[in-house]
Amino acid sequence: MSESSDIPRNSQVAPVELAHSVRRWLPIISVEGALANVFIVLTGGAFLTGLALHLGASDMEIGLLGAMPFLAQSAQLISAYLVDRLGERKSLTVIASVIARQVFWLMIPILFLPGSWRLYALLSVVTISGIATMVATPSWLSWMVDLVPDRIRGRYFGNRSAAIAFTTVAATLAGGIILDKCGALGQAHLGFAVIIGIACICALLAVMLLNQLPETERPQRIGVNRRIIMEPLRADGFRSLLRVTFAWNFAIGTSAVFFAPHMITNLQMSFTQISLYLVAFNIAAIALNRPWGILIDRFGSKPVLVICAFGISVIPLIWLFPRSDFLWILTIEPVYSGMLWAGFNLAAFNVPIANSPRERRIIYVAMFAVVSGLAFFGASIAGGALAERWGFVQWHIGPQTIVNYHLLFILSSALRIVSSFLFITFREPAERPLPVMVQFMGYAILKQLSAGLQIFPSGIRRSEDDRIDDDRTDKTRNH
Repeated sequence: MSESSDIPRNSQVAPVELAHSVRRWLPIISVEGALANVFIVLTGGAFLTGLALHLGASDMEIGLLGAMPFLAQSAQLISAYLVDRLGERKSLTVIASVIARQVFWLMIPILFLPGSWRLYALLSVVTISGIATMVATPSWLSWMVDLVPDRIRGRYFGNRSAAIAFTTVAATLAGGIILDKCGALGQAHLGFAVIIGIACICALLAVMLLNQLPETERPQRIGVNRRIIMEPLRADGFRSLLRVTFAWNFAIGTSAVFFAPHMITNLQMSFTQISLYLVAFNIAAIALNRPWGILIDRFGSKPVLVICAFGISVIPLIWLFPRSDFLWILTIEPVYSGMLWAGFNLAAFNVPIANSPRERRIIYVAMFAVVSGLAFFGASIAGGALAERWGFVQWHIGPQTIVNYHLLFILSSALRIVSSFLFITFREPAERPLPVMVQFMGYAILKQLSAGLQIFPSGIRRSEDDRIDDDRTDKTRNH
């Protein structure tokens, strides 16, 4: 008998009963996230950009492709309204997730047909998928927040993120190898069809697991109307968070979607090489997810956001140095990026939850997503327009050639630095001072280093004693 058989799948669970069975659901949530992540990896990022370039996309169209899912975040307000009217989150989450992920099946036959219209079909599929995903997101988040107790949320989602990162590694490597093998045979369209098929199958398994999770107590109806929807914009603390979030996402969005085309077109990296880069990124994220989660539980999300944001601000500048014949720096950059983005994403996940009232959390989280999405959408469109306008740029500085994407990276870095200072001005309930967390991190690092030195204590001490004895002997001789 399965563990889930104790509770009817489609029933609601009383709070006391939920408290006794919550640990049964945590592994299911993690596995569901891992499988869903395979879909996200294989239908997004470098793979989606590669498919768009295969279909003949321009810089502006790449910017539009990257922007559409973020414009779709406005649909989260629709989700909040539907949850309030229906009084249930599970059905909405499951149905919207099926639409969001299974619509990609349409792309497989389209890839085998001729015509430039295929690019617009891809844009349409991505848009439909993005809207459905955003309808599912607030209801899923509100549902999961009720399933995962507050006291372990940071650590649990840190561990879940680590599990998701493992599937990212596997899916990225597999996708890169498949595309390179098929590309070498002149069958690139077949490679994209295979990875889309794998993605959709994994997504179907994920939603089947999601359907096994119980709905908790029915969310309290709040009567969603214009006043309720606009409430997050009037709440001083949350309004401050929205301002910072808008600035940060605009800074990120100006360059985010152009790293992948830069790898493919300018650095001439194969999909396998890109996959290895992403693997290094995710291994670093795996290693730091749990420590970041512990820091968030102990000090709050803001200190982690601040320290990670400043570190992330210099990442675009690192991309000024790689060339097609000088890629070694990309063995270091993904480790640095993965460590920082792991902390930032985990803290950013917790911030709107911690700063919103429980009874109207779904509205606050939805507004947070809308503001974030609109900022990223506008920045991506602006980045695409600037990339096309600067398409003529060919500045030679020593062995390096500065092109349009490099200018976007410089602009994005400057905007990120400004936005990082804004994070300092944000006030989080019960936050701990940043210097306290930095001091704690320093102590933890020194403790780990000290533990490492104890691996060879006798050898280290002996060599140190020998050095001291030699110094004493030399001094005696001199005297």
